[in-house]
Amino acid sequence: MKNKITIFILIIVVAVVAALIGFYFVQKNRSPIDFVNNVVLPDQSGVNNQVSAEQLQNKLVTDDFEITLPAGWRKTEPVMGASAMAINANEQLSDPAAQKINFKSYMAVSYDTLQGKSLSEYSQSVKNQLSQAISNVVFANEQDVMINGRSARAIEAELTQQGVNYKILMVVVTGKGDDVWVMSFNTLQSSWMGYQEVFSGIANSFNLKK
Repeated sequence: MKNKITIFILIIVVAVVAALIGFYFVQKNRSPIDFVNNVVLPDQSGVNNQVSAEQLQNKLVTDDFEITLPAGWRKTEPVMGASAMAINANEQLSDPAAQKINFKSYMAVSYDTLQGKSLSEYSQSVKNQLSQAISNVVFANEQDVMINGRSARAIEAELTQQGVNYKILMVVVTGKGDDVWVMSFNTLQSSWMGYQEVFSGIANSFNLKK
């Protein structure tokens, strides 16, 4: 059986490939992102200090988890391997290359199992496979965090494809037993400063139902 880490990597890779052939967000919604230098993903106790109630109004709810989304974001059909996805439907970008592919910032959630690995080992496996899939990806500011009382690891990355500079934040959250959930947040490098608190708030709102 194909390792589910590979499926998760495809969520990012498919986004990049779609951009290269020019229909990136025309009917589906996908892409890449990151965490800015020295920005620490806050514990759940601090999320309300960073993201206002006005920003967080929508709920993305599945059988397994729920996430609070900012106003203007909407759930969309997941790409292969993703459990759920959402985009910033109201986003207006000035980057010509991003406009050409109709890019929208988005987030995706996928499920996997640790398969006997520690959280750190699993995170490294994700990084290794992403590096193999996208040669120019650069990682930075990897750190352990807590998401609603669950151990998690935040990994920043950035890459350039077809003249577009992307930033990626992956947050790997442990679940029950061997379960693990991976959140991927994606935007342009030039848009990151306006998204860092929003992405932190979304990540910290991730809540497993069981």
